[in-house]
Amino acid sequence: MEQRPAPANPKIATIKIACIAAALVLMAIITIQVLPLMRMLSQPNGQQQFQLWIDSLGFWGWFVLLGIQMMQIIVAFIPGEPVEIVSGMLYGAVGGFLTCELGILLGSVAIFYAVRAFGRPLITAFIPEEKLASYSFLHNAKKLERLTFILFFLPGTPKDVLTYVAGLTPISPFKFLAIATFARVPTVFSSTWAGSTMMEGNWEMTVLIFLVIGGISLLGIWAHNRLMARAGRGNPREGETQQP
Repeated sequence: MEQRPAPANPKIATIKIACIAAALVLMAIITIQVLPLMRMLSQPNGQQQFQLWIDSLGFWGWFVLLGIQMMQIIVAFIPGEPVEIVSGMLYGAVGGFLTCELGILLGSVAIFYAVRAFGRPLITAFIPEEKLASYSFLHNAKKLERLTFILFFLPGTPKDVLTYVAGLTPISPFKFLAIATFARVPTVFSSTWAGSTMMEGNWEMTVLIFLVIGGISLLGIWAHNRLMARAGRGNPREGETQQP
């Protein structure tokens, strides 16, 4: 005789709803606070002002920058390049790179386990359904880890959105966090290197790095779109598989 699934506990469901609502309020507050900072960091004058402020904080300035990098991962639509460039300006190519990678790891841990705990309702609060559906091929993909690595490795792709989506896939936490951290190494290091050369006044190298990053990013966007199109064509028809 087929067993029916146990009914959901109303108290647990209420707690989850309350937690999701609290997360939405917190995310709205963070976004309101962070967006002006991101606008400031996108301008050279703003970067210099931010650098002076971080320097004035001494050792604690590093923790502030680390927290900003974490927030950039959690608030998926905020671009990461300004934070990475400023990190390179403040702590050099290697120091800025390590700071950004640690922030990426901590932010990815927070998102991944939050999605595993609260499921799809948490994601749909931040990401449109049609965007989420475009990654449905990851749920039952036989080469899930390889596809996830490629998507994170390609420059110019929405990596922070993928961080949310991955929590609904069967990928193991260790493998995902390793991929989310190490697959970003080339793009993160190139940005912190650009910030470091900018701080040294080596503008020729800075412009060259930005040109190379821009060209590779265009190729990455093209490759990402091709991969998404091919994966979409390989998907079973709607209703045959469970979407993430």
